Amino acid sequence: MGLYDLSFYDVINRNAFCFKDDPAWFEVDDGRTLTFSQYKAEVDRLACGLQRAGIRKGDRVAVLSQNSLEYFLLYGAAAALGAIMLPINWRLSADEVAYNINDCEPILLFVGQSFEQTITQIRDKLGSVREIYHLGAGSAEPFVSFQSLLENNGEFERAEVSWDDGFVIIHTAAVAGRPRGALL
Repeated sequence: MGLYDLSFYDVINRNAFCFKDDPAWFEVDDGRTLTFSQYKAEVDRLACGLQRAGIRKGDRVAVLSQNSLEYFLLYGAAAALGAIMLPINWRLSADEVAYNINDCEPILLFVGQSFEQTITQIRDKLGSVREIYHLGAGSAEPFVSFQSLLENNGEFERAEVSWDDGFVIIHTAAVAGRPRGALL
C-alpha cells in the first residue's frame, strides 16, 4: 500500500500507531484535548454507534454546525464505515439548508446548538432524515444526544473502503441555478 492508497480511516489508524500520545486535537474554547490514540478510540466508538443507528457504506450523514471535536469525530467515523459526509454551509437560509439536505438524502443529521432553530423550522420537509442528533453539551431536546452514540465498546464492522471511494459531498456555488452536490 502506497502513501496515496490510504483512506481517511487508514490515516487515523496509522497516526494512532505512530503518534500515539501526541496531541491530535486541542479545543481553545473549553480546553478539550485528545491524543491520536484517544481520537481513534472515540472515532471507533462513534463508528459503532453510527453502525447501530443503521449507517452503512454509501449512506449519507449530514452536519449543520461550526467546527467542533464532535464534527471532527464524525468525519473519522464516517470514513471507517464508508459513509459519505454532507457538510452543510451554516451561512445558508433555512430553505437552502432544506434543499441541500433533500438533494443528497442523508439518513442522519447532526446539528450544532446555534442551528437547532433552523432545523426545527424545516424538520417536516426533510424526508430522508430518520434521526436528528444534537452536537455538543447541554439538553438535546427535541433531538437525540450525540453522546448516546458513544455509549458502547467501540467494536464495529469496518467497511471495505478504498482511497478513491467518495467521502464527502460539497455543494457548488450555484452559478447557474440551484447548487449541485459534488462527490469528492
